[in-house]
Amino acid sequence: MPKGFGSAGQKLWKTVLDEYDLDNEPAKLEILAHTCCVTDTIAELDRATAGQPLTVRGSAGQMVIHPLIAEVRVQRALLAQLLARLNFAPAEED
Repeated sequence: MPKGFGSAGQKLWKTVLDEYDLDNEPAKLEILAHTCCVTDTIAELDRATAGQPLTVRGSAGQMVIHPLIAEVRVQRALLAQLLARLNFAPAEED
C-alpha cells in the first residue's frame, strides 16, 4: 500500500485488493491509488461539512450553496469516474 492514505483510503485499498489480483496490472494500481486519495478527500470534506449550513452568503450578499458541499459533489463525481476506469468484472463464484 502506498504511504499517505488516510483510514478511508486504506480501507478501500485493502477491500479492492482482497477481492481482485492487480499484481500484473500497474495501471490499475495507479488508478486505485488515485481513487484512494479521492476517497480520503471525500471523508475529510464530509467531516468539515458536518454541522455546517447548506448555504452561506456569497460575495454580493446572496445565499449560495456552501463551497464545501459543491466540492464534495465534484470529488464524488471524480470517484465514480475513477472506479469506472478500474473496470472490474464481477467476482467469479468458486
